[in-house]
Amino acid sequence: MKPYTSLDECHRGVLVGLFVILCAFSQEGSFSRKDFEKLEPIIGTWVSKRTRGDIYETWNRKNAQELTGMSYALAGKDTTPLETVRLYFQGKDIVYAPVAAGQNDDKEVLFRLQAIQGNRFVFENARHDFPKRIVYDFKSADSLLAYIEGEVNGQPRRVNYPYKRIH
Repeated sequence: MKPYTSLDECHRGVLVGLFVILCAFSQEGSFSRKDFEKLEPIIGTWVSKRTRGDIYETWNRKNAQELTGMSYALAGKDTTPLETVRLYFQGKDIVYAPVAAGQNDDKEVLFRLQAIQGNRFVFENARHDFPKRIVYDFKSADSLLAYIEGEVNGQPRRVNYPYKRIH
């Protein structure tokens, strides 16, 4: 590699390098409508069998840019609402916006899609206490592993929700 012959050549090399780095970072969190459409397999009703009562998630399409979901626990004849969710495409973001019953003053907490890895969708909100990450991993047309993770009292914590499609 030959040394730079002028300051302008050196600046040009630095600017090109910075441009390449900035372009790489600008792609993170930049998603398309086609990416949003990859989430459509979630539409339907799912159940996660738990020892203290089964958890159900039901998802519907509100429009081309938004899906709505609700989850509830069913133990015997008792039904307990857990959360409602808006999953939507806006600009270049895909946002998972849950309202957990009795938490956060019943306001949405926004988790932005950070990565799509095959059939796995990773949503994050680093400012939220717990969870910081919500993941939906489609194993097959009728099998889904959802999990939440983050830290509780300085210790890593992950809660798995293995779902099976029932409708």
